Amino acid sequence: MKKISLLFLALFSLVLLQNCKKDTNTDSQSDISDDEAQEIVASDAASDDILDMLDIYGFNATANRSVEQLPSCVTQTIVINGSSVTITWQFDANGCTMPNGNTYKGTVIITRNRDLTAHVITGTLSFDQFYVNDIKIEGQSDFTREINANNNPQITHNYDFTVTFPNGDTASRSGVRTRVWAAGFGTPAHNDDVFLVTGNAHIVRRNGVILDAVIIQPLRREVPCRHFVSGSIEITKNNHTAILDFGNGTCDNIATLTFPNGTVRTIHL
Repeated sequence: MKKISLLFLALFSLVLLQNCKKDTNTDSQSDISDDEAQEIVASDAASDDILDMLDIYGFNATANRSVEQLPSCVTQTIVINGSSVTITWQFDANGCTMPNGNTYKGTVIITRNRDLTAHVITGTLSFDQFYVNDIKIEGQSDFTREINANNNPQITHNYDFTVTFPNGDTASRSGVRTRVWAAGFGTPAHNDDVFLVTGNAHIVRRNGVILDAVIIQPLRREVPCRHFVSGSIEITKNNHTAILDFGNGTCDNIATLTFPNGTVRTIHL
């Protein structure tokens, strides 16, 4: 009888141990990895880079205005069709280096209202074999541009993008992104331009992992810097959360990923 009890106890302990291992593995797999955080940042930065260009150049281009501010490695074509205008930017196939140091390849197509004096301007942004630093962006953004209550230009994008990274990983991203041109819009230079970004993203990675990202502190984008300099994003995966924080305003490639238990990891962008 004692042998049976001991055998039962040993089997029970083994099952309990195996279940604990399964639970531990599940929790570990549910944690938000550095790679996932880095890919969110990289795809955000790539898409926001071209949105910067839309803000800065896309509402100045008309058939009668020169585009000397664009780098020489960009060919701009403008087609007017009644009340709308289509602007096409063709970037050099060998790469076109922009003022902030990022490199573009491929084609960007913007269609918008022709009348820039309208209180609200609507349009679409799409891509053809377009890359930012070898990150491919496909899909479309529908945008609305207006002047907000503080007299700042503001664009709201409803977007549906697919992002392909140089290593072959892909992610589909959909959501809403609002960008306020907070400083520099009244000056001819662009190195003083600042954008504040809010919004959300629903992300499905190629391996089926789903993440949701919500900006909880506006992301500050200063055009001379390749990265966001401040702001934070709450990332959710399988009911696990972490806060991705870009710091206190310094232009660097460092962010932190903070978990509910207080664990903090440094992320290199």
